[in-house]
Amino acid sequence: MNQAELIGKIIEISHSNLELTARINAILNIIAQDLGFDEAIVYTFDKDKRLTCRYANQKSMLFKILSRYRCHIGEGIVGSVAQRRSPQFFTFKDISPRFGCLFYPELDDHLERFRTFSFLPLSDDSYLFGVIVLCSLMRDSLQDQEKVLLSVISRELGGILRAFELILSSKKRISELAMLSELGKILTSNVGPYDLLKSIALIIAKSLSASFVSVKLEYPLLKLETQRFTYGMIDPAAKEYVDQLERSAIKLLRPVSLRNGSAEQLDNPPPFSLYSAPILSKNRVLGTITLCGEKSDQQGIEENGQYIINTISNYISSGLENTLLNTRLRNVVRELTDAQKRLIEQEKFRSLGEMTANIAHEIKNPLVIIGGFTKRLAKKMQNDHTENRYIDIILNEVTRLETILNEILHYVKENQPYEEFCRLQDFLEDILYIVSSDPAWESVTIVRDFDAELEPVPCDSQQLKQVFINLLMNAFEAMRGTGAITVKTRKVMYEEQPFVAISITDTGGGIDPAIIDNIFNPFFTTKERGTGLGLAISNKIVTNHKGHIEVENVAGKGVTFIVYLPMKNNNMLQEEFS
Repeated sequence: MNQAELIGKIIEISHSNLELTARINAILNIIAQDLGFDEAIVYTFDKDKRLTCRYANQKSMLFKILSRYRCHIGEGIVGSVAQRRSPQFFTFKDISPRFGCLFYPELDDHLERFRTFSFLPLSDDSYLFGVIVLCSLMRDSLQDQEKVLLSVISRELGGILRAFELILSSKKRISELAMLSELGKILTSNVGPYDLLKSIALIIAKSLSASFVSVKLEYPLLKLETQRFTYGMIDPAAKEYVDQLERSAIKLLRPVSLRNGSAEQLDNPPPFSLYSAPILSKNRVLGTITLCGEKSDQQGIEENGQYIINTISNYISSGLENTLLNTRLRNVVRELTDAQKRLIEQEKFRSLGEMTANIAHEIKNPLVIIGGFTKRLAKKMQNDHTENRYIDIILNEVTRLETILNEILHYVKENQPYEEFCRLQDFLEDILYIVSSDPAWESVTIVRDFDAELEPVPCDSQQLKQVFINLLMNAFEAMRGTGAITVKTRKVMYEEQPFVAISITDTGGGIDPAIIDNIFNPFFTTKERGTGLGLAISNKIVTNHKGHIEVENVAGKGVTFIVYLPMKNNNMLQEEFS
């Protein structure tokens, strides 16, 4: 094959649709077969300014040895050719005995068999892309015409690497723009800070193929349950480095990496790369963002990790601050709205309470008189069976009316909770012991499912005891004394705030869906006897604790009452919004 045909074949391969590795290896095989070289090896010049033995002809024996070491610019023959960007040619006659050690010590015993060596840079007028190494066992020399041919081939190989680099750069840029577009969409949405920060970590990790991405808040005006949002798993070996880099990024107010941050100068660097940047808005630190990539991925995050993470942190800073401020504003507005509702209800109950107290006083006095004189008549008169029955009815009804009046007075009376920290597990155990001590509860199975890690909750234990006893008694009556009651506690998030949820589930067949909307209304009851104030009073007590009650009803099976109580007391809330 003449030189024109050889160059034409190489150009045809270089412009084909084959993958990069397949194209370069095919060209190296052609060089080896048609030009009489036994070794045709390509070093690539990587972003960290080192040369990597990456491609070789099919029959290469030196590739495994050379690929173990990545040489620096100026180091050995390969590094020298890369530095000067000029080819070097040697024969067995003009090389020193220690020629092999110039570019790898282990080659000393292998190079004695070779007779010619060629080293050519893969470059154009501006950039270096690598070095091609050619060795022959049979050829004693190279003609000038062959050297020119090898120079043409080396420029063609450099063009292939340059084109591939441009394609990679374009794909990365497109990926970055797509990532920024996705971040922009989520930042302009109405999602809360939890979903926002989780989505930010997810989008960045997926776009950059990061091992993990972690966003940590340092925002003093909004205290969330957790301040760190991570996609992926933080390796225990990386956790210490992550903490160090985050502190360095905040202190220096600029992006840092494992190499130039607080973890620099390590004797045994970890097998991953870490980048951390502060999220700044008007010189205020909102938090940090940290991403991790594998160091083995030389084409990945490590190439421009600091640039990427700095771009991301700058892009999301204003949107993140707006979201955090909006969340804080919504919390304040919700607190003000709740306070306004409570004031209106308090005023309504105060007026109703005054009127009810007067009415109750006027009714209660005659009832006491009726009850008292009826008891005296019962003692003095020798009544027959029918008359005794009439007297019992009068006394029972007087007692019932007094009970109704007492419950009405209790309902309209405004009792602010006296808050103290209470361990719910112990508190609920005491209540369950009280109710289950009744022999009537022998056929009721109580299932406990308590979260042992729950923190103490600020509450008025006496008022809440009335709530849970009332819910348990309702469950008992709904099951007619036979069935199972499950009491469960969990820590949950409600409107971006931490709450504890206490649920009581029975197997009493549930509530008729037609009446479930009325169960918290005063005086509404389905029982033969009762005032209909039990759930109304319970709901009022929980509301005064800034909580609420939810009902999950399964008709024909059972009902679950869930009491939500905030894990912060009034003083904590005032401090948060002051």
